[in-house]
Amino acid sequence: MKLRLITLVTIIVAFIGCSNSNSASNGFELNGKFTNGNSQTVVLEKLSSTGVEAIDTAVVDEKGEIKITANITEVGFYRIKVSEKNFATFIFSPNEKVTIKGDINDLGNTYTVEGSADSKLFWEINKVSANNYRQRDSIQKHFQVLINATPGVTLPQNKIDSISNYLEKPYNALIEAHNNYLKSFIEKNNTSFASLAAIQQLSADTFFPTYVKLDDGLYKKYPKSEYIQKFHESVETQKKLATGSPAPEISMNTPEDKPLALSSLKGKVVLIDFWASWCGPCRAENPNVVKAYNKYKSKGFDIYSVSLDKDKDKWIAAIQKDNLTWTNHVCDFKFWQSPVVKLYNFTGIPYNVLIDKKGNIIAKNLRGEDLEKKLEEVFK
Repeated sequence: MKLRLITLVTIIVAFIGCSNSNSASNGFELNGKFTNGNSQTVVLEKLSSTGVEAIDTAVVDEKGEIKITANITEVGFYRIKVSEKNFATFIFSPNEKVTIKGDINDLGNTYTVEGSADSKLFWEINKVSANNYRQRDSIQKHFQVLINATPGVTLPQNKIDSISNYLEKPYNALIEAHNNYLKSFIEKNNTSFASLAAIQQLSADTFFPTYVKLDDGLYKKYPKSEYIQKFHESVETQKKLATGSPAPEISMNTPEDKPLALSSLKGKVVLIDFWASWCGPCRAENPNVVKAYNKYKSKGFDIYSVSLDKDKDKWIAAIQKDNLTWTNHVCDFKFWQSPVVKLYNFTGIPYNVLIDKKGNIIAKNLRGEDLEKKLEEVFK
């Protein structure tokens, strides 16, 4: 079981672009009514891919109220901040008259919003997602309690596996239920900025048609928005990497400084494995990759390892230490600036793409048992 707690504010920032603003108001008005907030300073901030920009500030009066007018020229992501740990995120549009209520000491968990349709949808996503992740976290904690029930006693692996298998079903059921909720939400609201928060919780590999539906809706409605343009570009890139599409060509040098193209391996089922010697999770995953290679290499399986290393000696040493005995190792020593990062549209490693004998994509991001199961299916 894997638990991934997320902060929706963090999710949003990945897709946010910049917008122009100045000190004059264009009709946007924010009214706040807070409990426990006398004399507190509240900041209206704009979130962007380059950081957070303060738009205006207000001091909560003796009635617990504030009023802010601001020049908001396009739909975008904003937050009302009391402190770095106490804030709430919203989606504001030009000319909206927004009312926010909540406890100033715990704004993110207590606020309600009226007058901003996208912000209300975003609030819904936050509430539903937080509840689902809390339930997953509860199962994870229960698992830890059970395996550590007797201090100083380590349970045998078969007992741990039995407990894990027992809890895995409800855990996975929560994941499936939340994925179905998010998919339905996006399809019903495919012209809402709030769906950008929902889509980031869904795997692009599994739910790519949902990504396309959202892109179609948002790009038609907001073709000039920098927020939406970034998302559109990402989806267009993913289309080129959809299952059944030809894998983009890669050609880099081997440890012997000889060029080796991915296309030279046509005729084999190939795992394009993106990794690096400095990447701990990559090194932890390498035994699974080695196991798969040794099991299926005689059946026409090969690996094309693309490293994001910067140091040639460390790269070669890791290849040897981890017993990566296949010969297709390449690197351009450009780290995250390597063209393959954008070409294959990944943001973290380990990452891999499985291609068939013709060079077409079969699957992506297969790890551990998932890789072996897919190869078993391919070579059956």
